[in-house]
Amino acid sequence: MTQPLDGPRALAEALAPLDRRGFLRLAGVALAAGLAPSGCARALPDWMRPPDGLALRSLSARSYGVLAAATSRLVGGEGAEWIAQGRVRPAATADVWLASVPALAGPLAQGLAVLEWGFVPFLRKLRPFTALAPDGQDAVLAELLHSRLDLKRDLFRGLRSVAFLTFYADPAVRPLIGHPGPFGRGAVSIADAMRYEVAP
Repeated sequence: MTQPLDGPRALAEALAPLDRRGFLRLAGVALAAGLAPSGCARALPDWMRPPDGLALRSLSARSYGVLAAATSRLVGGEGAEWIAQGRVRPAATADVWLASVPALAGPLAQGLAVLEWGFVPFLRKLRPFTALAPDGQDAVLAELLHSRLDLKRDLFRGLRSVAFLTFYADPAVRPLIGHPGPFGRGAVSIADAMRYEVAP
């Protein structure tokens, strides 16, 4: 039978690349180079903000928005539209999981801060990640992926893992990917699962 996803444990494994002294040095270099935010931050677009009534437990409102934006670009296609429409909220899922493993909140927050506030020469952008157009965000993520610097690639791998985990773990996504959900219990029978076909 399909077992339910152990979100906090999976998140810990996804964030392992960010939970290193080397990555802490990377974040420190970014801060020392004056790449940290100063003054008032630009307001996030509505779809990147935590919904009204959601009390964040681990993420800040800004890091929630950065994670929502990054997940939207990494998932892409119709998944990005669902995030923008509020049908799926991967950053909210991450916030709940992080509450179970608070030691991981720091590394993820540092990674999101580097993505948001890292500017030239560290990242080839002059504006916060959340202020960029989608193609600009894609370019920043591609820069991380293809960087010669291991730590920048680690940041990409950590973000991609968290994005996919939190997006695809949401039961609301099942109709989008045509998956019946965990089987052998509840509303999904083993027969349902046997009829599920994986697209080539």
